Amino acid sequence: MKVKDIMIKDVVSLRPDDTFYDIVELFSEKKISGAPVATGNKPIGMVSESDIMRFISNKNLISMIEGEKKEMKDKASLKAKHFMTKKLVFVKPGDDLGKVIKIMEEKDINRVPVVDKGKLRGIITRADVVSVISEYLSEHPLLRKRELEIEEPKLETDIDKLLALVKEEGSIKFSKAAKKFNVPESKIEEWGKILEEYKLVKLHYPPIGDPKLEILKEKHAKKK
Repeated sequence: MKVKDIMIKDVVSLRPDDTFYDIVELFSEKKISGAPVATGNKPIGMVSESDIMRFISNKNLISMIEGEKKEMKDKASLKAKHFMTKKLVFVKPGDDLGKVIKIMEEKDINRVPVVDKGKLRGIITRADVVSVISEYLSEHPLLRKRELEIEEPKLETDIDKLLALVKEEGSIKFSKAAKKFNVPESKIEEWGKILEEYKLVKLHYPPIGDPKLEILKEKHAKKK
């Protein structure tokens, strides 16, 4: 899976001259925890909640809330370019999702801007990664969560049943399996490719005769 497939294209970005006050207001309004800082769509930094907390601590804003309001307002008017993280880590649209995960883990960051030819194209957050992986797992035939029913607490997909049949037979022709499941042979081939991807079966296309599914002996022993 590529970065371009899951990145958020409609990026909320900041300008270098946006004030601390404006940024806090924006984060609250958009319900985000960070945003890239860009000049003419060219990313130059990042502001996150961590940067905001560090700024509050360094400028001692909390102690001034009940004190000198003017001084607090002056300090809150400092600009993004003064407290943003300038060492920017980014990925490209064509990079693999694995690269994003590795960067987030190694750099301990929650979001990575997507840059192409020096231009900001999107952003990926930890939440986006988790959401995509969760969606993939929930939809995959072999990893789909089993729903509970009163009369049948354990449900099996047709792919599970096909795997069980191949285990029992050792090998089975597409045509025979298609009759058992009352589906076209093309559907058996489709299910077989999914099982083959997980190294559970092998699709065999002999020069003469019907194609068939064979159990991988190193994975499963044929039932006797």
